[in-house]
Amino acid sequence: MFRGANTDINVPLSIALMSVVFIEFWGLRALGVFRYLNTFFNIGQLGKGIANLSKGKMKPAMTGISFGFINLFIGCLEVLSHFIRIISFTFRLFGNMTAGEILLLVVCFLVPLIAPIPFYGLELLVGFLQALIFAGLTLVFGVIALTPHEEEHQETA
Repeated sequence: MFRGANTDINVPLSIALMSVVFIEFWGLRALGVFRYLNTFFNIGQLGKGIANLSKGKMKPAMTGISFGFINLFIGCLEVLSHFIRIISFTFRLFGNMTAGEILLLVVCFLVPLIAPIPFYGLELLVGFLQALIFAGLTLVFGVIALTPHEEEHQETA
């Protein structure tokens, strides 16, 4: 009759959506739109390859263009991975909470009264760990979104 909120797919999905939306918002706000999009699609090498092609340098041009297209493909995979985070967050939380609820129902059915008590404590521990994992992954993805991905040049003294 009474179920945990996270055993309904809508609650973990809404938490995952909000987490991913805020991660993308923080990245856009901290780095700016063009610099943040450059973390996905690095088109600098493609531009250099086209520039070398216009200058008549064929070998660097073909290398730059081919690596530029590889970078575009990797950028598409990176965008896809950001959308897959929503699915990953949702089903990790939903699956673990639903499995705990099913375990409690089976134990309560097989051996009522005393036997389910340790499993309630175990379910509280699993719920706490899932909250910790969800928050930790959100923090890690947020730090990755806030960190610029360009190489820093060190000055020699």
